[in-house]
Amino acid sequence: MMKLASLLGLVGAAAAASSSAVDIVPIKGSPHRILSGEDGEGDGDGGNDNNNAVNLAGYSIQYSTCLRTKIASDDDAVEGNSYYVNGAYRAQYNLYATFRLCTDSGNGKCTCDDSVEYATDMDTFLQSSINNVGGGGDETAYLECTYGGAEDGVDYYLAPQCSDTGGLIIGTYYDDECTVKAGYSAPSFSYSTFSTIESSCQDCSYGGCDEVAGEAHQCVNGKDIAGDDDEGVCSVVKRTLANVDYSKVKNRHAGAVLFAKVFVSMLIIGLIGGAMFLAYTYYVRHRGDRAEHLVQDVPTGAALT
Repeated sequence: MMKLASLLGLVGAAAAASSSAVDIVPIKGSPHRILSGEDGEGDGDGGNDNNNAVNLAGYSIQYSTCLRTKIASDDDAVEGNSYYVNGAYRAQYNLYATFRLCTDSGNGKCTCDDSVEYATDMDTFLQSSINNVGGGGDETAYLECTYGGAEDGVDYYLAPQCSDTGGLIIGTYYDDECTVKAGYSAPSFSYSTFSTIESSCQDCSYGGCDEVAGEAHQCVNGKDIAGDDDEGVCSVVKRTLANVDYSKVKNRHAGAVLFAKVFVSMLIIGLIGGAMFLAYTYYVRHRGDRAEHLVQDVPTGAALT
């Protein structure tokens, strides 16, 4: 299964890049860039087997998000969840990182092509990124699936995982290949290296991105335009991006709800005001009639007080 190379090979990596936030600006109207191998045969017709070396000199890459794809099970009796642990059958997942192809605009700003979302396995992405930006954060001790201890008689392991917002964290797993997510809380980490990876515009001029890009799925509208995608990675990418779009729609709906609330409030105030005005008008109109009746009831010659 997927394992990272030893961190010993990372000695002498480039110094860590700035961890400040990066402005990502889409390249408007950009065509779908298909990464091709050294023979230049990437033609978008499925000929690329996602395993070609590429030359990205002059480009940069920017981390986008983290996602999981379910590993299919041949055992229909357990409804696709074939790993039994802690009293239940559980699903196994592979972990992927997605990134975008960019140009470095300077000052830590990436100008990125958002028409293609590149997705590669997390191990490859992290190894390449640490080679580019440097390491040293305490979380880098758990880049490989590592035994973390036991709780209530159940072993658990530590390895990279997706946060709820698509960031990079260290999480817990039930199995020694770190494919079955567990519910235990992981130890606290500084995440200095992961934060740098998430925010850096990684320079590809010296070949640091060639492997990660050569192995990547190239996703456009849920389809891999560069080759096979038996695991359905690009469809998961599309759903992940759609979730972001739905949040924007919810924000627009929130404005409509606020307008409706204000309108209803104004309507209620208007109705109350109108009722008070009608009551006052009725009172004024009938006050004279009441006084007239009182005068008529006074006996002739009686003193009015």
